[in-house]
Amino acid sequence: MKVLLIKLNHLGDTLLLTPTIEWLAVRFPGAQIDVMVRAGCEAVLRGHPSIHRLIPVARPEKQRRRWTEGVGEFLRALRWVAGRRYDYAFALSESDRAFFWARLSRASVRGVNDAYGTLGWKRRLFTQVSDFAWGREHQVLKDFRTVTGAIEPGAQPGPMRFYPPVVTAEMERKFPFALPGRFAVVHTTSRWAFKQWMPERWAAVLRGVRERHGLLPVLTAGPACGERAYVDQVLAGAPAGTLNLAGQTSLAELGWLLGRARLFLGVDTVAMHLAAAMQTPTLALFGPSSEWSWYPWQCPHELVLGECSCKVTRQFVCDKSRPYPCMEKITETAVLTALARLLEKT
Repeated sequence: MKVLLIKLNHLGDTLLLTPTIEWLAVRFPGAQIDVMVRAGCEAVLRGHPSIHRLIPVARPEKQRRRWTEGVGEFLRALRWVAGRRYDYAFALSESDRAFFWARLSRASVRGVNDAYGTLGWKRRLFTQVSDFAWGREHQVLKDFRTVTGAIEPGAQPGPMRFYPPVVTAEMERKFPFALPGRFAVVHTTSRWAFKQWMPERWAAVLRGVRERHGLLPVLTAGPACGERAYVDQVLAGAPAGTLNLAGQTSLAELGWLLGRARLFLGVDTVAMHLAAAMQTPTLALFGPSSEWSWYPWQCPHELVLGECSCKVTRQFVCDKSRPYPCMEKITETAVLTALARLLEKT
């Protein structure tokens, strides 16, 4: 059996596809599962033992796309997809590009979700249309129900999975502090400034991590200058010995570290989903993000919520260049209390 999954979103969204891949692999041993993703997002799926081929196309960030690179990716994808005859193809992104590739696949069964009636005439491109209302459900279920609804309605998803390379000796040399269960990975930043918390409050929490719970805080962040500068602000009030790995780890290395960490603390970002995929106890701060859609999937976790009346309607009026007021409402006490509760139950 040949299956094409088309997921043209960002890194975190791509990782949320893994319960669906796992189910397909168990349900159909030996199936050839191809996954089309945005270029760069294949990093969270590379090494997955059940994926036959990763097919990258244009990057999600328009400013990072190069015309020549995009043409090459398109032609390679075109040759591969057009040369196959898939049994199933699923457009799991709400985009015309995903619909185009699903139709080009010539799959016998082509699936999509149209629970809210937005496709119009494009429904005719598909043979199976899911009506699963995903708006108040976890986003893992949107993909999972679209696929299983066409194959085996009533199937249940498992946890997310991430497969970092097994190079323990090399990792131990690079990260000598990473003794299992002795440190906490703390990811304070996001590519979106409005999801972030105040640096001085993070510093207070780091002192609690170190002094109350005896864990070494290890700060991680993306490579962007803004994220690294934010981490520097956190470090200004952090306890002595706090490690700064901002911009210094690949996704594979971060996954390896999370697999050894006692816990993960952070905001709603791909690092949080990576922690869930590694089954690392996770404490996440949510303000404007819809926690019902993005909470750490099927792993031990605690959420600290900042009251936000805008996120139900998704009509935000606050300044996006700084933390939203709902994030400012979260207190150090609330985070430290949730941290103690998480450590006690795990």
